[in-house]
Amino acid sequence: MRGAPARGGLPSALALLAVLLTCCVRCAGSARASNVVLVLVDDQDVQSCMADHMTFVTFVFHLCPLSFPPQFTVTPLCCPSRSSILSGRYPHNHGVRNNSLSGNCSSLLWQKGPESGAFPVYLNKLGYQTFFAGKYLNQYGGKDAGGVAHIPPGWDQWNALVGNSQYYNYTLSVNGKEEKHGDNYEKDYLTDLILNRSLHFLDDRSPQHPFFIMLSPPAPHSPWTAAPQYGKEFSNVKAPRGGSFDKPGKDKHWLLRQPPNPMSNSSLVYLDDAYRRRWQTLLSVDDMVEKLVKKLESVKELNDTYIFYTSDNGYHTGPTHVRSFSSSV
Repeated sequence: MRGAPARGGLPSALALLAVLLTCCVRCAGSARASNVVLVLVDDQDVQSCMADHMTFVTFVFHLCPLSFPPQFTVTPLCCPSRSSILSGRYPHNHGVRNNSLSGNCSSLLWQKGPESGAFPVYLNKLGYQTFFAGKYLNQYGGKDAGGVAHIPPGWDQWNALVGNSQYYNYTLSVNGKEEKHGDNYEKDYLTDLILNRSLHFLDDRSPQHPFFIMLSPPAPHSPWTAAPQYGKEFSNVKAPRGGSFDKPGKDKHWLLRQPPNPMSNSSLVYLDDAYRRRWQTLLSVDDMVEKLVKKLESVKELNDTYIFYTSDNGYHTGPTHVRSFSSSV
């Protein structure tokens, strides 16, 4: 995963974790604690989160807003950011420096240390039924990271993607067992699959205990594979050209002075294509949130459930002539 600082609106990892645990602990002494749902998308910037195309997500969070002041991802890279969300620690404390195994991404050192004290462990001790589905950490499931048999502590139901974001042709660890998937939309499209498994979890859980659901879809991370019904959407959409788009960075940090200015025509074509395809993948996420909310309503749990929607980090779409984060690392 690659991305840029999450700009104003999406909560930082530490702020999110503080609010989430406060909700759970304060309710723990009541007859039954409130449920929690965390949707963690991959590389979604604030601008696309607030765009009109995510009709249901925008509608729900305008009805029940919990807004944060501008936040910044401390290390806007997938594995360090996700490790902060899970552990509640800054990267210099949890030790995950980048997306590689040598950088401690899902390493044995991470597993023996910060992962053993991640927040699902404490939720489980409070009596929460815990469910995970989707992308965990970039190196999760690799041979040198414990393989698919490794289930992080605190999870009752585990459906984790092996490796980085994919939409088809991937492998899951399902409660420690390998499960391979192909390219059949009805059976394999990852965003839909993790939704469906969460719905089954809601049917099978014990109603006497609260639950925590964490859904981590691949969208809108590359390879930006849209569901077939959305593959032609936004054909005329281009990346926004306002503000700092393609502006010279000569007075900026040295990193922003590196890309050529102005951007070449091929870079603009690439950027617009990526922008459209990212939006296309997010339509399935919007469907996922809608169906999950309706399911919570049907099982009479919606009014007793906190729902958090956030991203591990954001994404460059042309500011100060940066084409995308992958070209500015």
